[in-house]
Amino acid sequence: MKKLFKTFEMKLVFFTFFILCLFVYLYHIENSIKNYRIYKKGMNDLKFINLYLDNFLEKQDKFVNFDKIVKNTKEFNQIIDDILSSEIKTEFSSIVYFELAEAQTIFAEKLEYIERYKSLQASNLNSIYFIYDLNQHFNKSKISNENKVLINQTLFILMQSFINLNDNKELLSKNLKFINKLAEKEKDKRLELLYIHTKKTIEKIEKINIIKKRVNELNLSKKLEKVDAFLVDSYNKKIKIQLFIASLFFLFLIFMIIVIYFEHKITRKIKNELLAFKYAVENSDNSIILTDPNQNIIYVNENFELNSGYTKEEVLGLNPRFLSSGSKSGTYKQLKEKLQKGEKWEGEFINKRKNGSIFYEKASIVPIFLNNKLVNYLAIKLDITKYVKQKEKLELSSIAFDNVQEGILICDGDKKIITVNSAFENISGYDKSELIGMTPTILQSGRHDKVFYSRMWGSIINNGYWRGKIYDRRRDGEIIPIWLNITAIKDKNGKFNRFIAVHTNLKEIIETQEKADFLAYHDPLTNLPNRAKLEEDLGYSISLAKRNKSNLFVLFIDLDRFKIINDTLGHQIGDELLKVLAKRLKMILRGTDSVFRMGGDEFIVTLDSSPTKKAAGYVCGRILELITEPIKVKGHILNTSASIGVSMFPDDGVDISTLIKNADTAMYHAKEKGKNNFQYYDKQLSVDVHEQLKIEQALKGVLQREELYLCYQPQYLLNTKEIISFEALVRWEHPELGCIPPDKFITIAEDTGMIVDIGKYIFKTACKDFVSFKKINPKLKYMAINISSVQFKDKNFVDDVLKIVKMYNLKPSEVELEVTERYMMEFTKNNMDTMNNLRDLGFRFSIDDFGTGYSSMSYLTKLPIDVIKVDKAFIDDTPEDNGNVQISSAIVALSKSLGYSVIAEGIEYENQENYLKQIDCNMGQGFLFSKPLTFNKTKELLEKSNN
Repeated sequence: MKKLFKTFEMKLVFFTFFILCLFVYLYHIENSIKNYRIYKKGMNDLKFINLYLDNFLEKQDKFVNFDKIVKNTKEFNQIIDDILSSEIKTEFSSIVYFELAEAQTIFAEKLEYIERYKSLQASNLNSIYFIYDLNQHFNKSKISNENKVLINQTLFILMQSFINLNDNKELLSKNLKFINKLAEKEKDKRLELLYIHTKKTIEKIEKINIIKKRVNELNLSKKLEKVDAFLVDSYNKKIKIQLFIASLFFLFLIFMIIVIYFEHKITRKIKNELLAFKYAVENSDNSIILTDPNQNIIYVNENFELNSGYTKEEVLGLNPRFLSSGSKSGTYKQLKEKLQKGEKWEGEFINKRKNGSIFYEKASIVPIFLNNKLVNYLAIKLDITKYVKQKEKLELSSIAFDNVQEGILICDGDKKIITVNSAFENISGYDKSELIGMTPTILQSGRHDKVFYSRMWGSIINNGYWRGKIYDRRRDGEIIPIWLNITAIKDKNGKFNRFIAVHTNLKEIIETQEKADFLAYHDPLTNLPNRAKLEEDLGYSISLAKRNKSNLFVLFIDLDRFKIINDTLGHQIGDELLKVLAKRLKMILRGTDSVFRMGGDEFIVTLDSSPTKKAAGYVCGRILELITEPIKVKGHILNTSASIGVSMFPDDGVDISTLIKNADTAMYHAKEKGKNNFQYYDKQLSVDVHEQLKIEQALKGVLQREELYLCYQPQYLLNTKEIISFEALVRWEHPELGCIPPDKFITIAEDTGMIVDIGKYIFKTACKDFVSFKKINPKLKYMAINISSVQFKDKNFVDDVLKIVKMYNLKPSEVELEVTERYMMEFTKNNMDTMNNLRDLGFRFSIDDFGTGYSSMSYLTKLPIDVIKVDKAFIDDTPEDNGNVQISSAIVALSKSLGYSVIAEGIEYENQENYLKQIDCNMGQGFLFSKPLTFNKTKELLEKSNN
């Protein structure tokens, strides 16, 4: 035994050591993964910073916060230094280390170019502002108009060269020579300064272009991508090796667990057997007697003393037969024969206690052999005296408790209660001790007369049984319905000696049925009638209205903003709100009217007592007033409203489903009208809803069927008529519905969420086509693409657009994201974070339909935008419409003051274009220049403009 335990302990020590080794190795793996994530994040940060710096080098015409550039360059160097000073060389790959060191060298060279670029850019901006001031002076001076035009032309060409729109060096050089001669002739110091600054600015622009070219040649981004690829490849290889080793560890661990489990099982079994024997002997409810081979007692347990009345000291050395009661039996003869054969004996003894009382024992005696030698006899004896004495009672109980789920009452031949079961105690409220000796009349409720009981006992005497419903009175006075089954039992002489009454409590069954009936027709939350009850009651009301030739109104009520309350404050608050509103609705209605809960936040009210639409409208108004009153729920002050649709019998339907459907349609019309109002049903609503449903169904699979295509409308400079960009516009040609305008299907696509996939298709197609357009006209600056607010809320939106731009080798600055003014003015943190992330990556932003939403000057100054698009509504009827003239000129002036470019939409006439030039609007777009064109027509336009 000791050897067994020693072996088990050694295996346990080895197993513990192995577990420690495994945890150390798992920690090593976890540390590798952690370090990889740090390195991977560092590489991603390096690529992002590099992209940001590349974007910075493209912004030579705008003031840039150099502190942020310095911060980014320092952060870039810090990240590389941290990675190179780490264990990456030994932990992953020396290739990663050396490639990253080369990237650091390239970045150092790039940093020198950036510093030179910063100096040139800052100097250039100062020169531009100084030249602009000089131009203002010349415009007000007395020099000839011809010279003013020359100076303005020179500055315009210089600005075009500065922002990379045009590069007319010959004309610029020619004009500078003339200005230089004019300065010498006029001896005007300002003209001389204009000549000097303009010339230096041109030189700086050329230097900046050289710097950008050199930076592009460094190709740091490709080097970083290469380092990143080496890091990922090294990490994957290392992880595979680590996983293989860890798998070996785990397989060996499982093997050790199995070995130790079986060792432990054997040890535990032996230990349990010893403990069980010890416990059985010392604490057993049985009497334990151990004798020597001569059958003299050497040990008895405590229970022996309790049963026999003798102490241990009194019985030691005696033969157990001293307990015999002396009754004649062949027990001892059988016992002797069995034990002599070395076999186990089982039987019963009738013994006598020390006090002389008789007790019965069931015994098991076993001879114990050690090395084939008899050493002891073990006797285990159970006192069965109580069982013998209670045998008759047990037989009686087996009859009385055949049906333990019911209350059972047993009376003797004199109709006196002799016993009841616990179920009967629960039903009657009486304890058994209170009932024994009493008669069942104690349970009488008084609801049954003497005739009833006479008939009942007549049936029992004549038939031997009675069954029926009866009302009993409980001990607390409550009267309960009982299904009673009485059976009479006769003795051998034919006399009734037992009456068995089985009681079934019908109260719970009746209450359960009533509750089921209630739940079948009522909403469990608000206790309002449900849809099933509505159909039943409304069907009756319709038949009544037909007979009386009267009107009947159905009001479909849907809460506004309930989902927001549910999502933000939780369903418990939402449920409490519904309970309060349900009570309010019941309070406002008259006795003949009814309110039902359809589910969620939808209710239906039926008005039987309103004769006219005006009367029904009054009720709707009262309901809206009641719902808009603030509601206090668990410390929250809730404000909500409702949209109500009204249908009338018989004008809007003569059956239940039609009336409900039309009221529902009218309710959605109320929501479209701005919510918190009620609308009556008319047939046109059904037509509109049907059309929307057809469009929604047709939208499913529209991309797979390739029914969508893009058109492109040029955006051009008003002064030169040069095309600088296109706006991508989606079109849908359905084989059955024909051409469906975007204003009809875009909203439905947004509501159903299909706009995410449609928007991705538009973005990808527009980028692909823009690459084709640039091959024809390399001077094109960007492609403008409309983005839905639903797309911005998609968590993958930023990654998706960045992947598409990279797929077609476009710069983010060559894509302009158009968003509506309404979305921009929401100004949520999520909106701003998404826009700033995209702006940092280099994407352009424009506000579409400007002036039609909820413009705010304070918000407008904070938005990361490049272009403001003046809505067509403010271009129409200009310059004749004074109101539109004032608005459009104000928008242009505001945008210019904030540094934004301005583009006017919907230009259809020359006088509109001329007016926009006068107010200094930059760009235009409209049918005057070109309508939206298909891909092939757009290519033809570009080829024609090049010629």
